[in-house]
Amino acid sequence: MSKASEVANELRKLADALDKEPDAVIVKPVVSFSTYSKPDFLAAVKIIPRPVGKRIRFEDTSYEDLCVEYCSDAIKISADVARKLMCTLVEPAKPAVYACPPILSLEEEEALA
Repeated sequence: MSKASEVANELRKLADALDKEPDAVIVKPVVSFSTYSKPDFLAAVKIIPRPVGKRIRFEDTSYEDLCVEYCSDAIKISADVARKLMCTLVEPAKPAVYACPPILSLEEEEALA
């Protein structure tokens, strides 16, 4: 894992390269934080610019994720965490039924606004 300052330095290199070609047409880039625990997910969510949206990605599959994202005309920034890391399998297949504690507390939900 990298520290935020290390990632910021790498993003500055990219920003410097973009500044050298200010009229280049760029297809919307995506910055994605793929996280593997609730603390890592929350740390990434705190970094993402506001306002953000929240959605379930890959719904009804075994790879279902909670995704929080910021989207502008120029860039998309997202953080995601696999639901199966937070949930307990209650009933397999047919479809599976999970008992999931809330990934975000009410306070954490309100902080997204």
